[in-house]
Amino acid sequence: MTKMYYDRVLSPKFAQLLEIGGELRWLFDFVKERPDLDLLIGKNNDIQWISVYRGLSRCVTINEKGKINGAKAYKQICPDLYGSNLGFEKELKKLLSIIEKEPKFDRYYKNKKAKDGKEGYFQNEFSRKYGILSNPNSEFVIIDKEVVIGYDNDETREKLLTPHKEKYKKMFRKISSINPKRYGSTEKRFGNELDFLALDKNGNIRLIEFKHGGKKCNTSGIYLSPLQIGLYYDIFTEYYKKHKEEFEDVIFKMLEQKQKIGLINPEWQCPKPINKIIPVLVISEYNYDCSAHKKYDEIMNICKKEFRNNFLSNIVTHNFTGLELEEWNL
Repeated sequence: MTKMYYDRVLSPKFAQLLEIGGELRWLFDFVKERPDLDLLIGKNNDIQWISVYRGLSRCVTINEKGKINGAKAYKQICPDLYGSNLGFEKELKKLLSIIEKEPKFDRYYKNKKAKDGKEGYFQNEFSRKYGILSNPNSEFVIIDKEVVIGYDNDETREKLLTPHKEKYKKMFRKISSINPKRYGSTEKRFGNELDFLALDKNGNIRLIEFKHGGKKCNTSGIYLSPLQIGLYYDIFTEYYKKHKEEFEDVIFKMLEQKQKIGLINPEWQCPKPINKIIPVLVISEYNYDCSAHKKYDEIMNICKKEFRNNFLSNIVTHNFTGLELEEWNL
């Protein structure tokens, strides 16, 4: 039997490390007090982890065996941080102080000249606002980040995932053939990793793809986003239809666990069961004068004509300024 799965709930023993009185509770408090950091927890069939992010950069990852890992560049500049000592606050502070002073290490958060730096900065703000800094009245809360549907083996992945990817690769080739200069001609790679999965006050799942729209950034990520979001929407909708009760059970267990730790406000509530799935595009610092708006409409119209008229008919678009989330029609 072919099987898809999605379960990022930590084992109780591992989760206790971050809970009040746990050996890593200091790390939760440390991250919450620093605006430039965010905390991610998760697991797959092989391993579970706790990670500290700075923008798009993963500073440290702790696995269930207590092993601390990180990027090769970070290991070279701060080797004492990585090992098996869970009391690494001093070493983490040292790493962060080095990163802040060296632009080459800071490209994924604060470097305003790099697209990765701008996008990382705003993703971090967004993730914290609707996660560790959420409140009882937050419109939605982030349940997961870097979200992936798993498959029980490679054969299952090939059978279930590949047709979805090929569908959108073919669509890109069609779009490119219409006007390669306008829409690009380089073959687009499609992964199956969604930026954020959120749960809103009405019990809806929000599948959120996050893009940066500053003046100097490549806007192809914005106007081609219907292909990427369409792929995620198809994958998660298929999973929801096949494993509805399992999906709902996992989502609410993840919510409960994150609330117990404090990664989501404990007083935030929404109705059960899950209502519906909504695709969402969030653009930070959108440049209203760029051509992405018109191209986005063109891509959407081509997709609707090729696929069906209701293609992503329920998509919601937002502009994120770093403080506010404005709903608007792209």
